[in-house]
Amino acid sequence: MKKAIILSATLLTYSLSSYAQSETNTIESQFNTLLSQSNNWQNYKVVEKNKLLHIQQNVKDSIARLQTTIGKNNQILVEQKTTIDSLSNQLQGVQKDLTHALEQENNLDFIGISTHKSTFKVIVWSIIIILLLILGLLFTQYKRSFTTTKEARKKQLDAESELEEYKKSALEREQKIRRQLQDEINKNKRS
Repeated sequence: MKKAIILSATLLTYSLSSYAQSETNTIESQFNTLLSQSNNWQNYKVVEKNKLLHIQQNVKDSIARLQTTIGKNNQILVEQKTTIDSLSNQLQGVQKDLTHALEQENNLDFIGISTHKSTFKVIVWSIIIILLLILGLLFTQYKRSFTTTKEARKKQLDAESELEEYKKSALEREQKIRRQLQDEINKNKRS
């Protein structure tokens, strides 16, 4: 009889330990099994103390496991929130840098004044057009001066050639008059 009790106690302990370690065996199913295996006595259920302690230990283990899982999940949640906040701050910094870079790309420093590229282009093209107009005006004035100078030189050359002709004719006339005078003097001397 002792052997039967030891054997049944060993089998009961082994079955309960495998029962508690089973992953598919939930606490609710363990309570249902306990209630179905317990005896009735005047509207009460009589439960063996060791089975009740075993289920109590299983409940404690399950609660401890769940609390550990909850703690780990909370820790992961805090880490993820910290990471999200850090990434959010980095994103805001990157967006500020991007906005600043776009402003720098669209703005130029012109004579120490920050101007937009389109304004700078308008200023540069205005200066180029004004310089081209001034260059055109100077070219036309130079051409006009050159033409006037050319005409004046031509007139000067004409005047110089006329003067030379006049000098020649005046010299010839003077020489002619001197000859005539000399001839007259010679005639008067002979006579």
